[in-house]
Amino acid sequence: MGIPKFPDVPPLNSAQVQALTEITFMRHLAKRTLPQYDLLFVFGSSHPEIWATAARAYHQGIVKRIMITGGYKANAIRHAGWTYGTTPEAQVIRDKLVEWGVPLHLMDWEDQSTNSLENVLFGLRKINVNGLSSLLFVSKSFAVGRQYRTLKKYLPDEMVIEAYPSLTTINKLPVTAWGWSQVAAHRAVVYGEYLRIVAYGKRGHILPLAKEIPGL
Repeated sequence: MGIPKFPDVPPLNSAQVQALTEITFMRHLAKRTLPQYDLLFVFGSSHPEIWATAARAYHQGIVKRIMITGGYKANAIRHAGWTYGTTPEAQVIRDKLVEWGVPLHLMDWEDQSTNSLENVLFGLRKINVNGLSSLLFVSKSFAVGRQYRTLKKYLPDEMVIEAYPSLTTINKLPVTAWGWSQVAAHRAVVYGEYLRIVAYGKRGHILPLAKEIPGL
């Protein structure tokens, strides 16, 4: 049985809130250490903020190529603004980036994946990993911790992996590292991310946590 996107959240104390923030947002990964990265890896999503963030990274000149991931999953919860029917997410993101001035020849994509693990596994098959020394990835800000651990599991240890988070809205409010615990839906989605990190780490799908949060 899968983990709900918005699970019930137990009462959280301040130490647990701080630990959840550190594990799920991993804000230090957004402090970029390189002027340019070999690849921008875009995790599939129906949220417009994702492709807007990817376009921003390209136009800032900080990435050389772009790998876009994401298929179509019939029972997925999509952004309210999604109007693209059963079109795979990667195709929508690709076409949006072309509209916003990103050259098609700089992009690769896979359009069969239905979750983050498949995003990584299917996406990495499309590129020469041995030719990369650095990777910047686009994901929802509150999913950075899980996406980083997924990439880290399947990429060489010496590769630089850093984040270019997308500030994602839920119920018309952005989910932020400093305010998520004050909004019920945001508490649920962040707690759900933590549960996935724990569960997927134990399954061997992602880099596991060194230590779980006491009481959770």
